[in-house]
Amino acid sequence: MTCTGAYSDANDFSTFWCVDIPEDEEAEINRMLQLSATSIHAARAATGGCDCTLSDWATDCLKMLNCMLAVAVFNCQCSNLNLPREQKEMYMNATREDLTLIRTGQIELCAGATGLEYPAFGIAEYSFTEYNTARMILNRMLKDS
Repeated sequence: MTCTGAYSDANDFSTFWCVDIPEDEEAEINRMLQLSATSIHAARAATGGCDCTLSDWATDCLKMLNCMLAVAVFNCQCSNLNLPREQKEMYMNATREDLTLIRTGQIELCAGATGLEYPAFGIAEYSFTEYNTARMILNRMLKDS
């Protein structure tokens, strides 16, 4: 999934918040979701996560984050969802924390264990012969070019 468009639509928004959205107002909700998704795109792009294959659970996580961010940022009366200022601030803080975790790689959205906190193991190459030393140097040069 590339970093374009919204992660959710008016139907997802309506289901997430348990509100009914009239058909003639769906376009406005969809635009609000698209605009609020830009912060998520920026966080994913910071870790090179725009062109990866998402983990199975990541799509739902991004839908939820998109819906929460849209409500926290925009004051759209069309959604029939009127949250008090304190609740909007709570959702804004929660989404800000999630975006920070995505941006720093602490939430691993991509499939294949690419996150910052995923354990990794590596060993240093060591050679006992001149031939192997030359081979290691050549391999390194080929890898870096």
